[in-house]
Amino acid sequence: MKFKAVFFIGILGLISACSPNNVQSDAAIGKILDSAGMYGSFALLDNGTEQFTIHNLAAYKDSAVAPLNSFFLLPAMVAVEKGIITNNTSTWLSFDSTLAYQNLIQQIGRPSLLKVIDSLHYGKGIVSANMEKFWYDNSLRITADEQLGLIKKLYFNQLYFQKRSQDILKKMILKEDNASYKLSYVATSEGKQSWVLGYVEENKHVYFFVLSTQSLNTEDLTNKNINVLKAILLQQGFLKGKR
Repeated sequence: MKFKAVFFIGILGLISACSPNNVQSDAAIGKILDSAGMYGSFALLDNGTEQFTIHNLAAYKDSAVAPLNSFFLLPAMVAVEKGIITNNTSTWLSFDSTLAYQNLIQQIGRPSLLKVIDSLHYGKGIVSANMEKFWYDNSLRITADEQLGLIKKLYFNQLYFQKRSQDILKKMILKEDNASYKLSYVATSEGKQSWVLGYVEENKHVYFFVLSTQSLNTEDLTNKNINVLKAILLQQGFLKGKR
């Protein structure tokens, strides 16, 4: 029996919180993308003030594309709840390890996974029957706004999962931790499309970000997007411990 489910843009989005009074555009972000041979959208949310810095607001709000391996945030938490992933760093998986997550998805099962997608109102579309590729094939699509909402809910333990599961996942995505800042993110690319979503913490404040790009030059694209993210964060005054 084949399962299908229909999902609509739901509670994960933040754009309803945007208004002309709390959104500012920064042309310097566009220049950074241009210099890297990329185009797309970027958004940064200051959680303390609810101020957004956004490049390409229309794409941020309305362009829904495949989540790629950023989707693995969901099965990773399901796997923690089922005991497939434990609070042991040797069992944690790289978000670049597609084969490992395909194996996880097979262990979790399609009905359980669709239930989680439905409960989170994750993205929109009709999930295809391809359990090895549906997060790539555009049957499930998500906007940058929804991605930002997802990562914010994860940070505050507001998702469909136990607090412990969300805390473990946050440890999995923590990339840099020093005296000046903490930087957490998921980065993924396929073909010419890329996502980087996460948050930066400085001086006891948290700022959420999402970078959605496309590029004609696909060589080493994930690392290129990480470098672009860091260039944007530096341009915005981050990664120095002064924000």
